[in-house]
Amino acid sequence: MINHKHANYRELLAACSPDRILVESDYNDIDMITSQTWAIIQVVSDVRGWPIETEWVNESELEEENWGTIRRLEKNWLRFKAGNHPVKQAKRRIKQRDFDSASSGAEEIDN
Repeated sequence: MINHKHANYRELLAACSPDRILVESDYNDIDMITSQTWAIIQVVSDVRGWPIETEWVNESELEEENWGTIRRLEKNWLRFKAGNHPVKQAKRRIKQRDFDSASSGAEEIDN
């Protein structure tokens, strides 16, 4: 998760895979939600070099490389909502497997 509290959030956002970017607001004040969400959409647009749509064009008329910020965020949200995304294996599990494979070559000694 990247938010404005990170000193280098713009660099982190630039490095993020474009199909993994979502925007939300954690404000509990309804008067702040729209303006704060819009502000971060503008940051995403600026950092990624994507335009913000001023009109909605049918998807069939637009190649993906020409998508604006809002369409990309919509597609990312729909993909996220649908689930079925790959789950990364926890590092701890990987370390455990490496440890197990290293110890599996040890010989047992009968007493």
